[in-house]
Amino acid sequence: MSRSSLGSLGLWLELRRKRGVRLQNLSLPPGKGPLLILRSTPDAAAAADQVVAAMRKATPDLRILFLGRDGLPDVADDPVAAPQLLAEAQPRAILLLGDDLPAALISAAEAGATPLVLGQIAIREKPIWGLERSLQRHLLEPAEVICVTDEASRKAALGMGLPAARIRLTGPVTEIRDPLPGFEGERMTLAAMLRGRHVWLATALPVAEEEAVFQAHLAALRHSHKALLVVNPADPAVADAMADRFEAGGLVVARRNADEDPTTEVQVQFAEDAQELGLWYRLAPLCYMGGTLSEDDAAARHPFEPASLGSAIMHGPQIGRYEVVWRQLDGAGATRRLRDAGDLAAAVTQLSQAQQVATLAANAWAVSTGGAGVALEIARSVLNLLKGIKA
Repeated sequence: MSRSSLGSLGLWLELRRKRGVRLQNLSLPPGKGPLLILRSTPDAAAAADQVVAAMRKATPDLRILFLGRDGLPDVADDPVAAPQLLAEAQPRAILLLGDDLPAALISAAEAGATPLVLGQIAIREKPIWGLERSLQRHLLEPAEVICVTDEASRKAALGMGLPAARIRLTGPVTEIRDPLPGFEGERMTLAAMLRGRHVWLATALPVAEEEAVFQAHLAALRHSHKALLVVNPADPAVADAMADRFEAGGLVVARRNADEDPTTEVQVQFAEDAQELGLWYRLAPLCYMGGTLSEDDAAARHPFEPASLGSAIMHGPQIGRYEVVWRQLDGAGATRRLRDAGDLAAAVTQLSQAQQVATLAANAWAVSTGGAGVALEIARSVLNLLKGIKA
């Protein structure tokens, strides 16, 4: 059986196993402008807001019918309601945001020759031969434009034989966050004090990860005797006890809450106040995000905090608190992923080279600050189709 036939079989089976129901009392947005149907996965909800804002700014009379909002059920996977929706609404285009490929809606769009754009999508290839892979390709094929979030997705799409002209490596639409304040006068003073030292930061560090960070810094000191660790404890109430344990382990400790500075002999600087993290992200070229090795992440910081301020990021496997953001950064090659505490020690030593840190930091900065530009690129792809301009 050919790949095309296998994909058609997969689609038929996918639609056949679902029981559909007809839509009742479909209400369309008022106005005379072009109608777009938009569907986003929960993970892509923030992206949808930015893309919609960009489209409405460029085309004020655009009418958007949101699946799963404003009283309209999400019928994208309904083999009866999805084609009914397109027949009654007569949209000029469809925009799907997120990794999901709803078979019923895509099939109906292809049957009715309704232009389709896929955005904010990460494509992971299925096994090289089989029904699942053929169905995946069959559902991607009708899209006029596919805006993928990372290079792996672009390669996967090309590997399935999809036309290169339709694939856009946009990166992800990321949430927009203002950088934390940096206290410039203090930053300049400390930067002069720390010049020439390998500085790394452990932010929102829980007690459960204290030993891992302690051992990692011992490894860093063996590699560079002037290395400095800055510790921001997850719980300020345990900062003094944590600092005492670092001192008991033979390290020279300075405490910010005692107005102590990271002078030449200091090996560990405790920075208890989370409101000063903007200062330390700017000073530390390398940052470990606490809570990601142990899953003790109640105080975990948002990954875009260091990313937007030029600090290269290390994180463990426990990424549930900010999973979507971590996947965006990892997909862009913007982090050093750690399997365990041993990996942390190795990474802190290996990432003492400025060029390695700079590459990670630059990639992370691009992801954390590129949301508006990516949203605009996806919006342009949709608006061009609404105007009849092919990809």
